[in-house]
Amino acid sequence: MHASTLRDARDALVASHELRGTGFGRALGALLDDALGGLLDELQPSVSVPVALVALGSYARGELCPGSDIDVLLLHGASRKPRVRDEVRAAAERLWYPLWDAAFVTGHAARTVKQSIALADEDTDGMTALVHVRHVAGDPTLTAELEQRARQLAQRRARRLVEVLAAAADERRERPGPVAEMLEPDLKEGAGGLRDVHSLEWAGAALGAAGISGLAERGYLTSDDVRRLDAARERLLDLRVALHRVTGGRSDRLLLQEQDAVARAVGAADADAMVRDLATSAREVAWIGRDAWSRLRAAVLGPPGRVAHRDHEVAEGVVVREGRVVLTGTVAPSALTVLEAAIAAAEGGLSFERSSLLRLRAMHPPTWDVWERAAFLRLLRAGRGSIAAFEALDHEGALTVLLPEWEHVRSRPQRNAYHRFTVDRHLLEAVAECTSLLDAAEEPERTFDGVVARACRRPELLLLGALLHDIGKGADGDHSAVGADVAQRVARRIDLDSEGREILTWLVRHHLLMADTATRRDLSDAAVVDGFAAACSGDGERLRLLYLLTIGDSRATGAAAWGTSKAALVRELFVKTAAAIERGAAAAMASERRHALTERVGADRAERFLDALPDSYVLAFDTDAMVGHVDMIERSEPAIVCTSLPGGVVEITLVAPDRIGLLATASGALAVSGLSVREALLFGTSDGMALDVFRAADPFGRVDDRGTGFVASTLHAALADELDVEARVADRVRDYQRASAARGAVEITIDLDASDGATVIEVHADDEVGLLYRIATTFAELGLDVSVAKVATLGERVIDTFYVRDRDRKKITDDRVLGQIRATLVARLADSAVA
Repeated sequence: MHASTLRDARDALVASHELRGTGFGRALGALLDDALGGLLDELQPSVSVPVALVALGSYARGELCPGSDIDVLLLHGASRKPRVRDEVRAAAERLWYPLWDAAFVTGHAARTVKQSIALADEDTDGMTALVHVRHVAGDPTLTAELEQRARQLAQRRARRLVEVLAAAADERRERPGPVAEMLEPDLKEGAGGLRDVHSLEWAGAALGAAGISGLAERGYLTSDDVRRLDAARERLLDLRVALHRVTGGRSDRLLLQEQDAVARAVGAADADAMVRDLATSAREVAWIGRDAWSRLRAAVLGPPGRVAHRDHEVAEGVVVREGRVVLTGTVAPSALTVLEAAIAAAEGGLSFERSSLLRLRAMHPPTWDVWERAAFLRLLRAGRGSIAAFEALDHEGALTVLLPEWEHVRSRPQRNAYHRFTVDRHLLEAVAECTSLLDAAEEPERTFDGVVARACRRPELLLLGALLHDIGKGADGDHSAVGADVAQRVARRIDLDSEGREILTWLVRHHLLMADTATRRDLSDAAVVDGFAAACSGDGERLRLLYLLTIGDSRATGAAAWGTSKAALVRELFVKTAAAIERGAAAAMASERRHALTERVGADRAERFLDALPDSYVLAFDTDAMVGHVDMIERSEPAIVCTSLPGGVVEITLVAPDRIGLLATASGALAVSGLSVREALLFGTSDGMALDVFRAADPFGRVDDRGTGFVASTLHAALADELDVEARVADRVRDYQRASAARGAVEITIDLDASDGATVIEVHADDEVGLLYRIATTFAELGLDVSVAKVATLGERVIDTFYVRDRDRKKITDDRVLGQIRATLVARLADSAVA
């Protein structure tokens, strides 16, 4: 078959959606068999030794996808004659060229049987490649010999092969991560994906069994396991074929942006339904595999020793036997027995013995007496080990007996790049992160967060709050409010005391409050701090619990949700609120800082400096920063200081004549410098000077490469009108704009209650180069004065918060004016060009 004909035939198969999953794989394999088999028949007379064309990997299994590599081996008889080697090499090249010309990616080789076996003995991947071979054309005796010797080799190396495959399965749980719990899972290499199914087949070959069915015959799997694995394989292949069709690529990662199209391709109701069905299959693969690897390891490694044969009783009806948790009774286990078994698994890093795992299905519902409640809390306190234990309970349906509300969030996708995990896994990750904070409280050298954790009276409420904070996601309405109702119901069911019920419900309802306030409000405004203290009911315990939950929730969400800047802001809010609660008002902190500044610079200089600035200034900076500001302000001329801070943050302090539009000029110059502003604190003095402090990220490493001097010089040039800021920002937008990304909607919210002296405007938009410059330019054109700017980046979206006033520096309340501001911002920001 000519290369162009082969390409056209392959493209026709890809374009036709009649064949899906294994049906597509077999059809593409048959197409290649015909093409390569016919070509080999033509080439055989030119080779003076026997040859055979052998399919490997997904080609051999009949699992080819549109983007799969074509793994093929040209086997040939042994010969020491150079002429024969040249004949084989020439024949191989003529075989591979049609594949390359037809745009297939190949894994190809030409070897003797002896060479193939020798290479397989040196490399585990090479050995597994020979576990699945299929004769395509040529001399079948060569293929049969290869199959026989490959099986013998796998059996001789069974110990090594099983250990390597089991270790690789463990690694897949960490990276790329579980298919069932990742928002953008890897269908092939993720835990519970196709590679896990293939690995079990390879392990079966190592034990002389016929793949997965052979493992069942030898007792490592049940017949039900085989059925589940076969069904999961079909679903995974169906999705993989559809993904390759939709993207036209080879990636096996099911990205959020592709999920709607893939769902349509496989006939799912929608992307959420597709992802949840996928999660069901992947969970079964992962759990069956984990149990099988435990059994297989024991089989090839031998008994662990005499002592290991003894049962170690950990609770009534629960023992640890040979490294596995076993339920010893014969009747349906009580909830307490199941919880104590889960605790043993979580604290010891152990798995359940298979028959015991199956018995979890028959668990009696809990009565939630004091013992069951204590055991449930101890399981939460077990830390990261509790994740696997909870997953075991969930796999067999015991978790929904303990917590019926879990059914609603199981495998529920969150459909945004901000989160790493599905809702259920995120909740378990949050519990683990909060547990690590409580562990820090017990360390001799405690961190700040550890000190806060040690002061908590009710740490169990932190763990319950972490488990339930997003339990309302996916329901109609605000998930925090829905979740609070669920949390109250759960608290009553488990018979939590009245104080515990009230605080737990409050934690779930307000679990986003601290992060939102810290990243979107002016923390130098005493009204903000006092308002947050009031939201905590003036209760230091609620503040401590919410602070720790905010950290645990953010860390469990992903890298985009927790960084140096956000951590500093949340800690700042905690410290100021704690002071407000303990001393009665944030004014106490302001008084201390005024006194400290007076001691450092003298009474006259401190009084003159602070009298010229608004009262909120003194809460925004510590004494060291204020001393530096005094020196800059007293020069009465433009001054710029740039400082590199830990975590890739650059702080830029600017003193210049105050004017509307100064923020636009400064933010534009910083964008030109390659910096991404994350916070701006803007203060005007009574004698017409501006004291503006920017904290910015350095995503391109420019400050690391060139130092901070170039940032200051760029700002100086912009302030002196020696730099065309608008043109330079436009250049950077063109250089870094995401050409193919779909733009999200621009949303504007206006809050008249958040500040007494300013109107608070939030801009929700895609994170783009020069965004702050465009917003600030729009404000300047509307004659608005910006007193505070804060930026919160949520994945690829930002929420920029601005405290604005009119030309007379008064709060804006007129609905007509506010409507004009909203409409202008939406119009300017919806355009991809710089305004």
